[in-house]
Amino acid sequence: MAALTAAVAASAQRMPTVDFVVSGSSGNWTLDFNVTNNFLSGEGNLYFFGVLLSAPGIVGSPANWDPNAWPTWDNTPYGGSSTIYNNNWLNPTGVNEITPGTSLSGFQVTSTDVNAPTSVQWFAFAFNGTYGGNDNFNNQANPGFEGIANPVPEPATMAVVGLGVAALMRRRRK
Repeated sequence: MAALTAAVAASAQRMPTVDFVVSGSSGNWTLDFNVTNNFLSGEGNLYFFGVLLSAPGIVGSPANWDPNAWPTWDNTPYGGSSTIYNNNWLNPTGVNEITPGTSLSGFQVTSTDVNAPTSVQWFAFAFNGTYGGNDNFNNQANPGFEGIANPVPEPATMAVVGLGVAALMRRRRK
């Protein structure tokens, strides 16, 4: 039974997670993406990340992440989708990669859309380990991932929600 439990845990899905914070106003949005490496120790570091927006617009990058290495990227040759990602960052140095159990933000893009994006397609690649999950494309030594990022509510929004919940609780007690 212990061996079965270990096998299931080893093949569990641990793909990276991505979210973003939106600031600005109509036609001038800034999205700041946060990427979290959910791998186990020894499964690899994230070194390549990109998103699809209505247009290219990178305005910020974490240290050692190059926003000019790949203006567009397509995962089809590696077993992923044919989506053409147009905002991409590559870390060719090995310094400041996203290691297992850590997150990195500062992947910033502007959007001139009238409305702020409510979801954004993303991809990421890892290396320098052997990924044990089963939710990737390409291979275990250089696994690729794709997903959808959603915005994180701003603290002010959370405060308003909290006040609303508190008011409902008071009303319910009466």
